[in-house]
Amino acid sequence: MKKLFLFALLFINISTLRAQGYFLPVSTTSEEANKNYQAAVMSTQHADLTSYRELMVKALESDPEFFMALAHRGMGSLNSTNPDFPKENIKKALAVSEDKLTESEKILRKALVLLDDDLKTDITGVIKELQAAYPNTAQAYDFGLFVNYFYKKDYPEAIKNGEMLIKLAPDHGGGYNMLGYANMAAGNMKDAKSNFKKYINKFPKEANPYDSMGEYYMNVKDYKNSAKYYQKAADMGLETSQERADEAKKLMAN
Repeated sequence: MKKLFLFALLFINISTLRAQGYFLPVSTTSEEANKNYQAAVMSTQHADLTSYRELMVKALESDPEFFMALAHRGMGSLNSTNPDFPKENIKKALAVSEDKLTESEKILRKALVLLDDDLKTDITGVIKELQAAYPNTAQAYDFGLFVNYFYKKDYPEAIKNGEMLIKLAPDHGGGYNMLGYANMAAGNMKDAKSNFKKYINKFPKEANPYDSMGEYYMNVKDYKNSAKYYQKAADMGLETSQERADEAKKLMAN
């Protein structure tokens, strides 16, 4: 029942983001594949990687040659400790005939060609080409936020991408979350707190926004508030937050 409720919420959020023009054009002709792909992408807003993996598997079962799903899995795992995982998905994506791809997929394919040769290659030039071709499509900036934050660790550039993402898709929770982390990494603590507050306000029934605020307070050494927010996330079902809440409580006592 919990899974069904989660997927219902994901599909409601997908409708909102479709209206805000979030998604880049895709070539799949399978409605089922596209539905599960979009739900998978939305699940990452709240760091639900289990649902992401399950939904991407379903998308690719419906269409094994779904280029965007393969590309998303490949690029989304660039920060994985296992280099074989992104390589596997990149090679599968590159095996899809280029003739059937949309323009957005053809641009992303250029990034995959570079990554297939060297996973540490700088692909930000390709991401900028994607954004130039789709300046009003939020997902292009979501790719930019991810690549600059996790992959290049260029936090000022990640912030620029995050700001464009939430401007174009103001109901995209992951944008506020990652923008908060990018600002925190850049030392912009006031902005980071503001981002996490907006994330909580947008999604008060999700656990991850409270976990992120707990991490913010941990970073500024406000252990009382850190424990409060981590505990809130844990009480809402985010199991990993309990250990962090306990750590913050210990630091309070010191």
